[in-house]
Amino acid sequence: MERRVVDIAEGRRHLAKRRGALAVQRKAGSTKAAEVLVPFDEIESIIVHSPRATYSNAALVELARRVIPVVCCDDAHRPVSWLWPADANFEQSRRMAAQASMTDELRGTLWQRVVRNKIEAQAALLFDAGCDVGPLPAFAKAVQPDDRRNAEAQAARHYWKQLFDDQFRRSYRGPAPNGLLNYGYAIVRASVARQLCAAGLHPSLGLHHHNRFNAFCLADDLMEPFRATVDRVALRLWRTGLAEVTAETKPAMASAMAEALETDRGIAPLSRCIEWAAQSLAQSLVDGEDRLRLPISKEVPE
Repeated sequence: MERRVVDIAEGRRHLAKRRGALAVQRKAGSTKAAEVLVPFDEIESIIVHSPRATYSNAALVELARRVIPVVCCDDAHRPVSWLWPADANFEQSRRMAAQASMTDELRGTLWQRVVRNKIEAQAALLFDAGCDVGPLPAFAKAVQPDDRRNAEAQAARHYWKQLFDDQFRRSYRGPAPNGLLNYGYAIVRASVARQLCAAGLHPSLGLHHHNRFNAFCLADDLMEPFRATVDRVALRLWRTGLAEVTAETKPAMASAMAEALETDRGIAPLSRCIEWAAQSLAQSLVDGEDRLRLPISKEVPE
């Protein structure tokens, strides 16, 4: 069973633990309070947008115990904080030690794989959407260890103009459909952070991203190959005239987690691909070799 994203969008909501489930109370504190119970086993992540949301400590402890991320977002649907567990894997100490002592060679190789896979996914999306793939296939093949020639940024300049229009600029606070992308990326980023913690890795020790103010550098690294799946869903909405974050578009963006991707194990939903990627990254760090498992994009002609 694929887990679901619980979205706390607006109004007064209180999250509590009740009878082995997450209780979401509406209009908390009033005589008209209503409660919805969501089994913890069915939750992938919790995304909170409402500034009036409150939580019980018991709920937060149970969510952390089950490695379910709670993501708090600002008014641009950008994640600003996470709750993540301090102890999520029986091999955590060993794996974090391997992560901290990762060699520059392995770090460069893994980042090369991540960037190449991301650009391949972008090229496949452009091809499927009837857009000009331009130099993206060539950029993917030319990615060097640690992406020394910055193929990722070169590909992005072509990608975004082709995907939406010449005027589009990818920005957290930019005009539509940036809000849709922010929302979709927040869901994927939360899932990646969850699976990294479950794999016994520390999400702040990145492969490429390094920022002392970012506690989720590794999540930002590993989510890169999965961004195109979010872009694909946002493009579908945008082409039908739905470009803003609304009650109608939120479930559609959350559905990106169930999008089917090709893997070396066959077709699998995005959520499962993220799990495999996190586990294989942990194994790569312990073994000191590239064992990263990422989705397989269709080959696009140059």
